[in-house]
Amino acid sequence: MRKLWFPVLILALIALTAASAVIYGQEDDPDEGETVIEDGLITGIVSVDGSTVYVGPDFAYRIIGRLNINTSVVVLGRRGDFFTRWDGNQWLEIQYGSRRAWVYARLIRTSVPFNSIPPTGIRLPRNENGRVPEIFDLSSNICDSWVGGFTQSGSFMAGDSQIIVTYPTMPGAIVYSVIVISPTGFRTAFDSDTTTATIEREFLPAEPGIYTWRVAPYWTNGTERWRWQQICLLRTGGTFELPPRAPDPTPEATPQS
Repeated sequence: MRKLWFPVLILALIALTAASAVIYGQEDDPDEGETVIEDGLITGIVSVDGSTVYVGPDFAYRIIGRLNINTSVVVLGRRGDFFTRWDGNQWLEIQYGSRRAWVYARLIRTSVPFNSIPPTGIRLPRNENGRVPEIFDLSSNICDSWVGGFTQSGSFMAGDSQIIVTYPTMPGAIVYSVIVISPTGFRTAFDSDTTTATIEREFLPAEPGIYTWRVAPYWTNGTERWRWQQICLLRTGGTFELPPRAPDPTPEATPQS
């Protein structure tokens, strides 16, 4: 029996090395070689053989490949929340070769709880028939096309009553909402159907300090705000400072007769 000790040890070391190797799933145009997961990253193990990989976080997106069971992946983000069951709304963004891609979350066991993964994606809009509007090109993640600069002009500190902000065009967006967040988290929305919006001081709280404005694009097939469907996550455009409001003038005392 002692003669078997050394070969068994060698086989155990080989198995341990193979288990610790990180091998990414292959796509239509895969990169050669393996990628090593660094400490601190969120990882996952594919639990279902042939798990489908999409370009975006929705079953309507284009399929770009499949993952073998027990494949290790780096997890970059999520879409949706998990409450009591998987319902098709939970997705994981992963590193897939040299690109980012998405897999239905139920197919991957992650190293941290699903809701602890930072959100990076959002559900596609649907029309009254439950279909994605044809205006969106699903051959790639639609939010990847929302690129460009953010600008602002005006200063409340200088006495201006409004600040004009601009943001990039999102293909397919019908309306945009600029969300202004106060230092304590109070939110005020300024909506526009163009890539320019006006932040008016009279609609902001009296709270002084540094405010942050963020933008989200929406698609809608109705005028009611409850029918708006967000296309991409909020993106930060900039900040501005709001001075304390001047106290109301004290009314003059009325002379008594």
